[in-house]
Amino acid sequence: MMHPWRPAVIACVIAVLGTGTTPAAPAKDKARQNYAIVVHADSAQSLADEKEVRDAVMAMRDGKVQEAIDGPLTDVVNRYEKAYGKSKDAVFSARTPGQGAMYMTFEAVKYMGGAGNGSAKAIDVGPAWAKAYWARGYGYSELKRFPEAEAELAKAIALSPQDAQFVNELAYVYQMEHRFADSLALFQKVPEFVNTMDDWDEATKTDFRCTALRGQGYDLVELKRLDEAEAAYKACLALTPDEPKSLGELEYIKGLRAKGG
Repeated sequence: MMHPWRPAVIACVIAVLGTGTTPAAPAKDKARQNYAIVVHADSAQSLADEKEVRDAVMAMRDGKVQEAIDGPLTDVVNRYEKAYGKSKDAVFSARTPGQGAMYMTFEAVKYMGGAGNGSAKAIDVGPAWAKAYWARGYGYSELKRFPEAEAELAKAIALSPQDAQFVNELAYVYQMEHRFADSLALFQKVPEFVNTMDDWDEATKTDFRCTALRGQGYDLVELKRLDEAEAAYKACLALTPDEPKSLGELEYIKGLRAKGG
């Protein structure tokens, strides 16, 4: 059974590719007609996998971090790596149908551009695979195993490049590794990527924007760019007035300046 959102996803990609109903002599038109999209996000297995990831995250919140990583999260990862790990197609694991349509459209445009760019087929397998990598990365971060966290989060972002939660988490890991310039570059992308999180309510979006701004402020202090750090914290306060962490960091910056820092 086709879920109600699937026609909208397909229509979004068709809007870029065209319908393919007319003769296609030019190579670009032929590519447009032959481009393939596959959406598995509504399959029974995908939905079961997503529940398995959710249950694992809840277990981690109860302190069962390593058990969740080694058990259900690795179970999900292994299933998708076996099915798609060596695929020559463009495989995405988007959080929502809207994100999936966006990624597949980007890939289709690359493919139609020629010169060997892009893949002739794009697949959205649903959110479970990328979320499982993210959850393993989050778990390793909780265990202070930051290189392992970094590796897992990079895999999640490869499957869902504009997921604000995944990018935000990797920026935090870079921060913990004292890679402040790399962390800053990622935190600066998060507010833009929040706009693609179409299943988040406005309060969640605001929280992530503010968190990213605080992350930028922290990195900028470490990079001794105090004016920019101050601006980042004030930008967070503009979104969330009286936010205590930002207020505390602004006081810290005042102290650094008083000491000539």
